[in-house]
Amino acid sequence: MTTRQIFCTLNELDADLELNGSEREDKVWAKIKAASDFLLKEIGHFIPVTIAWTIKGSGEERLYLPGGLLSVTSIVNDGTTLTASDYMLMPSQRAWPNGPYTWLDVAEDATNLSEWCEDKDGVVITGPWGLFTLTEDTGADVGTGGQTNSATSLLTTNGAKFSPGAVLLIGTEQELVTATGDPSDSTANLGAAITDEHDYIITLDDASKINIGEIIRIDLEQMKVRDRNTSTNQLYLERGWNKTLKATHSNSADVYVYRTFTVERGVNGTTAASHNAAVDISRQVVPDDINFLCRQIAGKMLKMAQSGFAGRIGDISTGEAIYQFAIPRDELERIKRNYMIHTAG
Repeated sequence: MTTRQIFCTLNELDADLELNGSEREDKVWAKIKAASDFLLKEIGHFIPVTIAWTIKGSGEERLYLPGGLLSVTSIVNDGTTLTASDYMLMPSQRAWPNGPYTWLDVAEDATNLSEWCEDKDGVVITGPWGLFTLTEDTGADVGTGGQTNSATSLLTTNGAKFSPGAVLLIGTEQELVTATGDPSDSTANLGAAITDEHDYIITLDDASKINIGEIIRIDLEQMKVRDRNTSTNQLYLERGWNKTLKATHSNSADVYVYRTFTVERGVNGTTAASHNAAVDISRQVVPDDINFLCRQIAGKMLKMAQSGFAGRIGDISTGEAIYQFAIPRDELERIKRNYMIHTAG
């Protein structure tokens, strides 16, 4: 099983640090993974991992769980498959919002269960485990042609919604976005020539084919779409994105858009499957404090690397910035206390 716990995305860090694109995508992605791995070891899993966990039962009506159980696919006790009416997930309101259940009680009207088998392998619980479970609709779908169960790329209908670090949910499969792929033809074209490399308003033949927030490419120049007007077919842009060269462009030039991403399939105990075009794409969400801490650590790692690990960049005349202590220990300890699971004793 491939476990992938990534707690912030490149787009989120880009927004924090104003990196002006993902021209440093490999470097940024490496820091995000390192920060996420650190938080995983220090605190735990915040993206559900589906496993079958074998537990030695208590021989009593209450069974404390060795980790956080987010929901139940199946429970087998002493060889008997239980129904949902045989047990109660506790605490009834979870350990915290969108958090786990930490023990199981025998239900008052149970028909297949009186106590939890205390044999070494007496209880097998299958389901998603972890400290948090929440998804949000990205507002984008699987693109034209769909996705086969062996594909390592994903074409979407809106490239603005994705970047490395996003753990997606399509059907029951989780996929991790690991890189931005090549651009594809949006089928839109320039409706007028760009005669000044500093123009930030351009005209297309059909601006509705481009989404706000997407990265487009005309010839060799990349541009970030900040806004659009579909009535006038105009796009409002940030030019020279990803440190590409601002240039002039001819009327009717093709407009390409970045909507394809490299993905790792079937992560966190899920199974790779085929997905049809137009299927909704959701994203696994982590708690705000964990996301913030991941961005903070990854951002400080990047800035310290820029300074040659001296922790200081800039100069006296233009201003200096100091980046020390990539791991904010006090904040880390405070946040860790938010996700402590209390068990018997």
